[in-house]
Amino acid sequence: MIKKLNITFLLFIFIFCFFSVPVFAISPSSQVIYDGIDVSHWQGIIDFSLVKNDGIDVVYIKASQGTTFIDPRFEYNYNMAKANGLKVGVYHYVDARSISDAIAEANFFASVISGKEIDCKLAMDFEQFGNLSRDEINIIALKFLEELQSVTGKETLVYSNTYTARTIFYGEITKYPLWVAHYGVSQPGDNGNWNTWVRISIYKYWES
Repeated sequence: MIKKLNITFLLFIFIFCFFSVPVFAISPSSQVIYDGIDVSHWQGIIDFSLVKNDGIDVVYIKASQGTTFIDPRFEYNYNMAKANGLKVGVYHYVDARSISDAIAEANFFASVISGKEIDCKLAMDFEQFGNLSRDEINIIALKFLEELQSVTGKETLVYSNTYTARTIFYGEITKYPLWVAHYGVSQPGDNGNWNTWVRISIYKYWES
């Protein structure tokens, strides 16, 4: 029996602007909008033919975490998404607590996705900060993104929720596009750093 899980939220990928827009919601920078999903082993075995048939264009797949963990469903999710003609993006969940950790994690992520045909920017998911200060968080995040881009030659982006995008990230990190989760809205509110969205994806997944 096929069960469609009706858990829906909005994911937005943003680009940095050099001006502020004093409004409560921000506008799209492009008329092109893609539907997509974000998946990891937590979603179980996904029927990607159902995903494709429901009009989904893009799948962002968790590849790795820290310096040793590879998502158990990464290979399956990647292969099945590709087999069904979906565009693929990948992300890494950062555990780093120092610059050296960040460099090691970027290289581990790069090794996990080596040889894969990745269609979208590589995403950094950094959301659990422990006792790190705001400055330390931004230094670690920036170093991870710089190292990842250097070793892969691919463009990178930041994943965040709206609160973190507004209150934690700042400075150089905002030169990277932002993929932000913002629940229950048709478009996100202004977070003060990234001010236009370029892609909206609806999170839905299909479990066999």
